[in-house]
Amino acid sequence: MEFVKLCFILGAISLVSECSAYRILGVFPFNGKSHNIVIEALMKGLAKHGHQVDVITHYPDTKPVKNYNIIVNLAGSTENTMNNGTMELVSKVAADSTNFIATKVGNELCHLMGFEEMQKLIKNPPADPPYDIVITEAFGAHCYLGLGYVFNVPVAAISSAMEYPWISHYIGNDDNLAFVPNAYHIGSGKMNFWQRLKNVLIYHIEVRKFHTLTEESQTESMRKYLRPDMPGIREVEKNVALTLVNNHPVLFGVKPITPALVQIAGLHVETNDEVLPTELKEWMDASSHGVVYFTLGSMILIESLPQEQIKEIYFSFEKIAPVRALMKIVDTSKLPPGLPENVKVLPWIPQQPVLAHPNMKAFITHGGLGGVQEALYYGVPMIGIPLFSDQFRNVAAFVDKEMMVKIDLDKLSEETLDSALRAVLQNPVYKERSVHYSKLFRSRPIGVLENAIYWIEYVIQNGPDSLRSPALEFSWWQLALLDVYAFILLVVVLSIILAVLAVKFIFTKIVGKSKNRISDKKSKTR
Repeated sequence: MEFVKLCFILGAISLVSECSAYRILGVFPFNGKSHNIVIEALMKGLAKHGHQVDVITHYPDTKPVKNYNIIVNLAGSTENTMNNGTMELVSKVAADSTNFIATKVGNELCHLMGFEEMQKLIKNPPADPPYDIVITEAFGAHCYLGLGYVFNVPVAAISSAMEYPWISHYIGNDDNLAFVPNAYHIGSGKMNFWQRLKNVLIYHIEVRKFHTLTEESQTESMRKYLRPDMPGIREVEKNVALTLVNNHPVLFGVKPITPALVQIAGLHVETNDEVLPTELKEWMDASSHGVVYFTLGSMILIESLPQEQIKEIYFSFEKIAPVRALMKIVDTSKLPPGLPENVKVLPWIPQQPVLAHPNMKAFITHGGLGGVQEALYYGVPMIGIPLFSDQFRNVAAFVDKEMMVKIDLDKLSEETLDSALRAVLQNPVYKERSVHYSKLFRSRPIGVLENAIYWIEYVIQNGPDSLRSPALEFSWWQLALLDVYAFILLVVVLSIILAVLAVKFIFTKIVGKSKNRISDKKSKTR
């Protein structure tokens, strides 16, 4: 009898488990390694949670996870950005990042929907079981948000960066630009009048630019590759059920957010399980005086810097001995001769375990959001050399926290690097502030992945409109209450006018009666 009861209980648990598992489609057309690190952490986290996760990606599954399946491999379909960046690319993106996001990694990527394997999926989606939700990236190629219409399921978007102005706009998270700096605003803290004016202008200019560049192109792509009767791209954006953004109050300050905007900063750090290779671990362990780690991220190569500038870096690193330096160098043949003895170069470095090592003293970075979050999590002081896009804002935020020293790329020299290294290695304030903000960043009531999974399951269970902001139904001037304030002003002005007229009327009557009395008295006197 007990055995029968046990079997019944186990069967019930199994049934509940199966019923609570969903089939999820993840579509990620942008070939960006740093973006994929965050995205893969989420998608594999969902698979480990028991959901069936099908993914369309450029990146192979190097660490297989149960329930995680790559159904369309996009590798080779677009230019490889990993370790393939040059200063020319830096200049192009820095010149107009919104244009680059909207066109190069936006409109152009929409045509990947025309691939044979993509079309097979779009025209013959699985039915046993069908998809319960589509998750795609909120960056440039918003055309993929239209897959929700094709499969008749909610859409969740994930941004591996903080929310760009057009993301806040479509989710209905009406940022108050009086105190919420937009993604292009450099600086933090209370803004004066001119800074607020600039903040407002940049926000609306960049939203308008993104909309203008993507409106026609991405709408046409959806109607060509998805369904001829697809609504316009702006309408499709407004039907996103949930947006996960790589942000946190410690990073860029406190701001009001709707439930449909969930902050997931630190997700890829919290779920990371990388370990140091044996040789590198031994080198790090033996670096008793400390290590300075230098990389310009997954795209831009340090060796693509001018040779004279690299030599200046050599001279500066040589001076900090016995402190050692670790550099990510993919092609050592492009380095000038004279590499100092205290410097180790490797083509690939597992960044998180390096930053987590107790001998890590400072991180020299381009200011990519993923990297600065990792340094924040592990309490490592930084030197920032921003190159393009959000990196300038990321660096400014950490300089403001006294966790980082900034060096402009065109001013990177032996002298400026010497000064920055002295500050972060010798001034205890940088380490103290780094530890302080690390504690704040880690202190959360629930794990980042657990929180993201909860809200994804929430919109699956409760529908695409369950978190939808009413702000999406109003025009900008209604959200700003301009009509209400105009009405109040009109009422006040009319009231004042009526009051003045009334007083004037009464005064006229009183004066008129007085004149009549005087007139009557004069008449009687005569």
